[in-house]
Amino acid sequence: MLVRADPGLLRTARGARAMFAFVLTMAVTVLAGGAFGAPVTAFLIAFPVTVFSCAAISDDETRARIGKILALSASAGAMFTLSALLHTSWINHFVFVLLIGAVAYARQFGGPWIPVGLAANVSYFFGAFLKPDTQMLHWQWVGVVIGAVCALIVHQLVVPHRPWRRMRWAVSSIRMRMGGMLEVAARFGETQKAPHLKRELARVANAVNIAENELDNLPGGRLAHRPLAEALLSILALAERFALQLQDQLERVGMPNADKRELESLSKALIDYTPLSHNGDLASIGSGIDRLEQALLLPPDLDAARSRKVPPAAPVRAQFRSAIQSAAAAALAILGGVMLSPERWYWAVITVFVMFTGTFSRGQALAKSLQRTFGTLAGILVAMGVVWALQGNIHVALALMPLAIFCVFYAFTQSYTWMAFWITVTVALLFLATGRFTDALMVLRLEETAIGATAGIIVAAFVLPKSTDAYAREQLNDLLDTTRGVLKTSLPHGPIDRLQLTAALHDFEAKVSNMRDVIEPLRIFPGARASGQRDGITRQLVLTSYWVHEIALAVRELDSAGVKRSPARALEASAKLEAVIERLRVPGHDETAVETADAPPPLARETGGDPMQVIATACHGAAVSLTSVARLVTDRSMHSRAFRF
Repeated sequence: MLVRADPGLLRTARGARAMFAFVLTMAVTVLAGGAFGAPVTAFLIAFPVTVFSCAAISDDETRARIGKILALSASAGAMFTLSALLHTSWINHFVFVLLIGAVAYARQFGGPWIPVGLAANVSYFFGAFLKPDTQMLHWQWVGVVIGAVCALIVHQLVVPHRPWRRMRWAVSSIRMRMGGMLEVAARFGETQKAPHLKRELARVANAVNIAENELDNLPGGRLAHRPLAEALLSILALAERFALQLQDQLERVGMPNADKRELESLSKALIDYTPLSHNGDLASIGSGIDRLEQALLLPPDLDAARSRKVPPAAPVRAQFRSAIQSAAAAALAILGGVMLSPERWYWAVITVFVMFTGTFSRGQALAKSLQRTFGTLAGILVAMGVVWALQGNIHVALALMPLAIFCVFYAFTQSYTWMAFWITVTVALLFLATGRFTDALMVLRLEETAIGATAGIIVAAFVLPKSTDAYAREQLNDLLDTTRGVLKTSLPHGPIDRLQLTAALHDFEAKVSNMRDVIEPLRIFPGARASGQRDGITRQLVLTSYWVHEIALAVRELDSAGVKRSPARALEASAKLEAVIERLRVPGHDETAVETADAPPPLARETGGDPMQVIATACHGAAVSLTSVARLVTDRSMHSRAFRF
């Protein structure tokens, strides 16, 4: 079940590394304190260093991992020292605001800047809060070394990095999630409805995307594993084809009992890992899973990988907007936080820092602020119950802390609400272990969190604001560009290059995912108009993804049949789709055309048809779905108020 819930066990590994690093660091600091006659608090900086070195650094290459751990540790030590030396409060706060702005700007460049910036911010407020004796700072640098070494030990020995093992787990998750989707489909119309089928399709797509991203971490990289990449694409296309076709069929004629039994049988075989049937209407799914598992056993084609130069990464379009917003919100949060509590103001600032991490629009800022507040509130209520049940038992509290830390980083990238919840529980256990827990302190945490969330919303709304619809337009243009890139790669005027097609599809999947993230804030707004707009865009994105995948599958079929150049009929269909993309891509274009009913239905589960006809149908389908997405994004008469925020 864990493999099914966590494709590749990525979240499990992240949480386990953070948990074991915390335990190991605790043991080492206790031993070091006893050996040198210093209290454990003298090495306190070791804990953020070791935890974030394990949670924010995931490089498989040892040299890159060591380099990032060293950079993170140096950043943490330097910022802790700087904060400890700035005794004047207003100067300390001013430097903190500048630091938050600088970190927000630097993390746009990705790579080591993300963990380094995270450690810099956390370590600075550690120094501001602890106000350590400057005569004892050398022990904190010893703590930095302890934290770095413990993190390295955990990375190398305790929870080592095994890319092939992650890929096998991800493929297992795909198989089981596909079985779950078929199980839901078998009960469609009885206990399961269309939203359940959409959710299961999204789960399959998520597992495929995780496995597809893992290709870069395998020996030789993505280009050395083309059969595996193509098998993953086939599974996603089959899942999309099945879900769309099934929903269309059931809305018209319902499900025959024979189909229901076939779905239940294949679902059970997928989940229980028994041989799969290659007969009947679902033969393509069984064959696709078998091909995927066979491709997993193939050795990497290192010659193919060496034959191509990896294209340079696209230049980063760094902007000062995020830095200015983060700094302004931090200043406002410090002002409000200090007025409420001169000792716990940093909770408000942490809320701001996390709020503006990965936030690009007012809607996203509002959504994250509400998630942070609700997660903190729920965490406080549960923490109060846990503390009451423990009756002041410090040893049990210390034993529970590693488990809570595991949960924090298990939810690190999955759910912001759950992450805030588990952080609050961890803080409560820490205060209980140190004898400082009170209900009033937990209420203060909620109030400071609310101040930080309010500061973030105010700044997002009035300081260089960007509405959800404006950001959606930007991401729509990126999606159109990558769709055009897939067309040019899959249907070139010269020879078909399947390696380049694999890379182009990877970029396309990333842009589809970005579009889904853009409209995610609409989930938190009540009202049928917001949810209807979100559901409409989501469905058209699924259709766009499906039709582009059908184009790629048909091109692969042509190539396998020995067709080395794109047929004229396929090029004509591609040109029509490109013309639609050009029209939608015009700056400032608002798509207000009335939606037509000429969208083609999803292809039959077993196509077996002419690849050129498939390409023509898929290009037309993609044109219709992209036009629908553009209309929902750019036509203001279709917008909900939440989308304009």
